[in-house]
Amino acid sequence: MAAAFPMVRDLMTGSLRSTARNPIAVALMGVLVLVFLILGIGGGGGRFPDAFRGIDANAVVVAGSHTVSPHEFKLSFDSRKQEIDQQQGQPIPVSVLAESGLDQQMLTQLAAEQSELEMLHRVGVVPSDVLVDGEIKKQPGAFDPVTGKFSQDRFSAMLAQQGFTPADALRLIRDGLAHRHFAAAAEYGFHAPRLYSALFAVEELENRDVTYFVMDQHAVPMPTPPTDAQLLAFMKEHVADLTVPETRMITLVRFSAKALEPSITLDPAAVEKEFEFKKDSLSTPETRFVIEIPVKTAAEGAQVAARLGKGEDPTAVAKSVGAGPIVYADKPLSAIADHKIGVAAFALSQGQVSVVQGDLGIGVVAIQKVTPGKIATLQSGRAQIEADLRSRGARDKASDMSGKFQDARDAGASIADAARKAGATAITIGPVTAQGQDLDGKPNALLNDKILKAAFAEAAGPQGTDVETADPGESFALTVDKVIPPALPPLEQKRAILTQAYMRETLINALKAKADALMASIRKGGSMEAAAAQVNGHVSHQVGLQRIQAKSYMPTLGREMLENVFGVKPGDVFATGGPGGIFIAKLDAVRPGDTTQMARLVQQIGPKLSQQYLGDVETSLRTAANDAIKPRTNLTAARLAINLDQATIDKLNAKAKGPDTKGAKPAAKLAP
Repeated sequence: MAAAFPMVRDLMTGSLRSTARNPIAVALMGVLVLVFLILGIGGGGGRFPDAFRGIDANAVVVAGSHTVSPHEFKLSFDSRKQEIDQQQGQPIPVSVLAESGLDQQMLTQLAAEQSELEMLHRVGVVPSDVLVDGEIKKQPGAFDPVTGKFSQDRFSAMLAQQGFTPADALRLIRDGLAHRHFAAAAEYGFHAPRLYSALFAVEELENRDVTYFVMDQHAVPMPTPPTDAQLLAFMKEHVADLTVPETRMITLVRFSAKALEPSITLDPAAVEKEFEFKKDSLSTPETRFVIEIPVKTAAEGAQVAARLGKGEDPTAVAKSVGAGPIVYADKPLSAIADHKIGVAAFALSQGQVSVVQGDLGIGVVAIQKVTPGKIATLQSGRAQIEADLRSRGARDKASDMSGKFQDARDAGASIADAARKAGATAITIGPVTAQGQDLDGKPNALLNDKILKAAFAEAAGPQGTDVETADPGESFALTVDKVIPPALPPLEQKRAILTQAYMRETLINALKAKADALMASIRKGGSMEAAAAQVNGHVSHQVGLQRIQAKSYMPTLGREMLENVFGVKPGDVFATGGPGGIFIAKLDAVRPGDTTQMARLVQQIGPKLSQQYLGDVETSLRTAANDAIKPRTNLTAARLAINLDQATIDKLNAKAKGPDTKGAKPAAKLAP
């Protein structure tokens, strides 16, 4: 859907901004909640209908009259998954992404977005039908390629390919326009309060003095290789991390139209026949760059035409007669709102100007550019025609093979024999996890989510599955040959890795204990120099560290060290990882920055901070809308929509009931 309607891409696939950070925005959130409640925007009573009247019971998000269907959630999730797959350089199973919390994060994001849209709708930010209709007619796939006119049939077909109806399109486009117009109004002329910029400058130019030394791995004795008893004990301590999950051996038969395409031989006569059938759709209509200036009278039109003919700027000419130029940039005839004016414009030559009496009034049209239409030829369309025929033939062949395979299986043939009779190949795969990975964690390219779901739902034995559809033109059948229950791997199989992990953990624990002892002595009044001498460290004094200069310190001190420097109080002693080892440090002092520099910085960063501040306000607005609307979410329905089976969903739910991790103190954040 995001591809079909770029304007709503952010609504469907964008990421939620972080929680409001400045106290002014937080206070504003409370004010907004109060305003919403006064207007009657809270859930339940008031002058608005019940939030769930007529709402789809299968929706994954319900925010008043706004909903997100399972199909829409899947599209959003698939889009984000594709981004992650590209970043990682390999497909990541859906179950792995769900375990990381991506599905919950996206569901929360969509709920907040729909709450904001519902709030805008309730306060009257509703685009007119004319605006929505105009936006629909900008969709390139909705035009007939021959006539250049908007085609309801093509528009509906384009939507149907993506699982949407015209009503869905109207809703999404209307919401997208409402959000865009509201955001534009909010951003126009917005400036952050000078106090906000001043507080930022104070924080950025604050000076911090720190004393530190680095303790490397040689500060403690290197651990000796572990015995078998120590390795076995180590395995028991890390049983959750080391246990190999249930794996399965499967025999798989795939019927892939894509893989069969190279084997399809085309009949030249069929290519010519297909071309004649598709010739019109392969052609492109003539387009023109037309500027239209509405005028009140023919006399005024003649004056405007004369000025345009002399090369005057169309915007200035239009402004002089109290109008604005209407620009049709490389558009077909059907895109011009006034049909008579369009017909006249398409009868002129490039560079010509004319006064035209249209259906809606008089207009002066100037032709800036003419791009002739192209009539398709067999030569120009051959590649596409052959690709279409080859794809169609491959789908037919894959369907025929899968039918023969199923007939053989129904007659009692084994999966391997049935595959041979159908002209396919049965492949043995495994052991493989439910995430499609082998014992070394490498994914198998032959496996997708649907195959894995079937493989881990099927009982072991020769019966196997019937032919199932994986994707358009792709089907499969499989048997589960062996189920291997979860277990710790044999010691010999993982000895090298376990030994390395054991020695690394032992070394880290020893370094931590040493760092704790050194910090304890410093806190009791011992000197940094005496502590450093115990580990052959060199004491350094860094004076005047500033957040605004954080990037320049990064190579020497590292991000973790800097976050602690800017997050602790004077006199605090701390240890943190960094370049070259463990930093043992003490914050000596915090001093204010130079006031002249602060004043200069306030002037420089004003525009940038206005954008950041506006982002905080927008986040507060969305949070307030979320609190007032009180959207409902259905995580199970969302997980079913992305093809997670019930067993996996139950495991995720059980895992979510684990120990509470609240209360961790975040490190100080550095300026970008």
